[in-house]
Amino acid sequence: MRLKGTLVITAGAIIALAVWPTIVAHRAQAPAASFTPAPVDRDYLQRDKYVAFEEKIVRHDPQDQITARMLASQYLQRFREQGDIGDIARAQSQAERSIKLQPQGNTAAQMSLASALLTYHQFGAALKHEQDAIDGEPFNQNAVAQKASLLMELGRYPAAQRILAHPSPGPENPTWDSVLARYDELTGKMPEARRLIDRASRRLDSDYYAPAYDRSWYHMRAGQLAFEAGDNATAETEFAQSLRLFPDNYMALLWQARYYRARKEWQKSLDSATRSADIYPLPQVLGYKADAQRALGDASGAAKTDALIRAEQRLFNVQGINDRLLANYYAQRHIYMKDALQAAREDYVKRGDEIYADDTMGWVLATMGRWNEARVYTERAVRYNTQDADVQYHAAIVALHTGHRDEAKRRLSDALSINPQFDPFDADDARTQLAKLAPSP
Repeated sequence: MRLKGTLVITAGAIIALAVWPTIVAHRAQAPAASFTPAPVDRDYLQRDKYVAFEEKIVRHDPQDQITARMLASQYLQRFREQGDIGDIARAQSQAERSIKLQPQGNTAAQMSLASALLTYHQFGAALKHEQDAIDGEPFNQNAVAQKASLLMELGRYPAAQRILAHPSPGPENPTWDSVLARYDELTGKMPEARRLIDRASRRLDSDYYAPAYDRSWYHMRAGQLAFEAGDNATAETEFAQSLRLFPDNYMALLWQARYYRARKEWQKSLDSATRSADIYPLPQVLGYKADAQRALGDASGAAKTDALIRAEQRLFNVQGINDRLLANYYAQRHIYMKDALQAAREDYVKRGDEIYADDTMGWVLATMGRWNEARVYTERAVRYNTQDADVQYHAAIVALHTGHRDEAKRRLSDALSINPQFDPFDADDARTQLAKLAPSP
């Protein structure tokens, strides 16, 4: 693990399990006559220089609100590329400085501040600043889309849908498409979600000025959606393309590790998880690393990785950003269940009735044998028929233990139909449980 990755994480921010990176503002472009991938602008190689240049200007002229907001944007982009959580605090500081210098109509600074607060899971404050951005520029489609994204993080899906049902006129917008795709993904419309992300990805790939990381992110999302839909060939291709565009995309590496883990390709999963964790040691990817180490017979290495996850809870989770990650990790392994329940509850308090907050609460309670309490949450988690095999499997097991056998059978079938290899352990259990529910010959 790089020293920087170890130290800066003490600021307390870990990206949430659903892993939706801060939405970046993309320029709307006129539709191209035909699609031609542009050469990759490896702007990330110059990121530190860009940051240093704008830092120098800000020091020279502290009253320059324009450079302050530009510097905030550069800090945010460097965080996405390098995983230095300290850049989020720096971005927040510069965005707040810019807003103080120009309180009215400072849309770019308000959006940057909202993005920083989103990373810290301060959803209510982020939503306020996103609305301030819209108030300053009502027809800014990116700000409106980001508001819808925040509403979904808070479980306010009808409000998000009302926004997304009325896009502003103009050319296709990748940011809008990415947020609408998230809504479609959560509400059971996976083909539509994949179509939107594919369209956005092609749009970014045709733009020479699109940052390499942004292009990589859209291919990662295409791979993630393909994996969730059980389209393994496309998932593998898209993750590989994401990493060709930006080799240190730790989220693409995390999802690639999950993909290989689901297929029980343990060495490949270990390689991807290790690379991801060396950049940004999320509990989720450390869990994948530990699973791979155990499967490959490295019990000592797995124990050390488990210990690091535990240390993250005690030392690094100052702001509770990785609550959901820890809760799911502990629940899957049936360890530290009191801590898992506390983490799940804290995540739920921050988010409200959000699908994955419901799923996490339900599964932790189920793991503790509190089936009737779990049922309340798992019913909420599937209320929009989310085509996530993990969510359907969790709801099925809880339904089975609360006397709803027909529902359990249906949801187990749904989970395996969505993706027969959604998890190396739970998919096998789903098949076992489904076989037990089959009528005797």
